[in-house]
Amino acid sequence: MAARRFGLELSSDRVEAWVRGDGLVLQEPAVAARQPSTGKLVGYGAQALALAKPGGAQLVAPFGMSELQDQEAAEQMLRHLINRMVGRLVFVRHELVLAVSAELSTAGRRALLEVALASGARMAHLLDLPLAMAFGTGLSVTSWEPSPVLFLLPQGAQGAIVCHHGLLAHSGLVAENEGQLETETGLDQLAAMVEGLLQETPRPGHDRVRQVGFALAGRGVDIQLVGSGLTRRTGLPMRQVADPEHCVVKGAEVALERIEAAGARTLLYLN
Repeated sequence: MAARRFGLELSSDRVEAWVRGDGLVLQEPAVAARQPSTGKLVGYGAQALALAKPGGAQLVAPFGMSELQDQEAAEQMLRHLINRMVGRLVFVRHELVLAVSAELSTAGRRALLEVALASGARMAHLLDLPLAMAFGTGLSVTSWEPSPVLFLLPQGAQGAIVCHHGLLAHSGLVAENEGQLETETGLDQLAAMVEGLLQETPRPGHDRVRQVGFALAGRGVDIQLVGSGLTRRTGLPMRQVADPEHCVVKGAEVALERIEAAGARTLLYLN
C-alpha cells in the first residue's frame, strides 16, 4: 500500500501503523533477526525466521523503555516500516507521527527522528506514548484539567498525567519478566508508580486525579485484574478505555491531523 499520512507506534512488544480512513494497516512484533556469525541484521519476519532455523538467528528487540536497546536495529526497522507504508509514492512527500516511550532518551529520540526525516518525509514528529494514548481514546489533551493514563505491556508500564498538550508528570516501570505486572509484587510496584505521579501533580489537579482516577490501556496483560488491584491499593478509580490495544497508534494519527489543522509543531518532543 502507499500512504501519504500515517501514525506509527514503536513499543517494546510490537510496532503498528494507522492510516486515516483505513485504520490499523500494519502490526508486527518489535523484533529483528541478527546472524550470530556476522552480526548482520537479516530480517523483520524475525520470529518466523528464528522458529524455522533454531540457532540460525538471534532475536533483537530494539525499542526499550528509556533507551534504544539496539540503535542499528531500531533505525533499520523504522526504515523498513516507513518504506512499507510509503510504497511507490514518488511525487508526494509523506507525513508521519511516531509514538515513542515518554522515558526515551534524547539520543534515542534524535536517532528515530533523523531516520524519519531522511525517508523523505515532508513532516515528522515524535509524540510521547501517554499523550498518543490520550488522543486515541478521546481524552482531553487541551484542557488544564489533568487526564491520568496508564499503558500496560508484558514488558512494563508507562503512566502519566496529561494536561494542556503535555505531561505534568510521567514515569515508567520495566517488568523483570512477562506476567510480573499481574503479580502481587508487580501490582505493588504499579501502585507506587501511580502514587508517585499523584505526588508530582500540583493542586488542584491532585484532587481531580483522586476523583477521576486513571484510564487504562495496553495489551498482553489482564487490564481488569490490574485495575482492580490498583484500586484496592490506591483507592483510585481505574477504568479500561475502548480499543485498549490500538489506541496509541490511532492517537498518533489523530495528533497528525491536529498538527495539520493548527499548522504548528507543538507536539515535537526531544526532552
